[in-house]
Amino acid sequence: MTEFENVRDALKEAIEIADTKGIKTKVGKNEYHPATVEEVQEMLSEHLYNIADLLGMSDLYLDD
Repeated sequence: MTEFENVRDALKEAIEIADTKGIKTKVGKNEYHPATVEEVQEMLSEHLYNIADLLGMSDLYLDD
């Protein structure tokens, strides 16, 4: 997971993921397949968690 230094960079990359058509994920050395909904959600959630951390709001996703 990429750790961003600021909210702007994290949001920019999350928006790029959300706007991308035909996202592919690596499954082998030189093999890719279309990303599943779950894989895209995982990509976005990592960015959202990092944004929450940068804003001091990790309680939004941490279990009590």
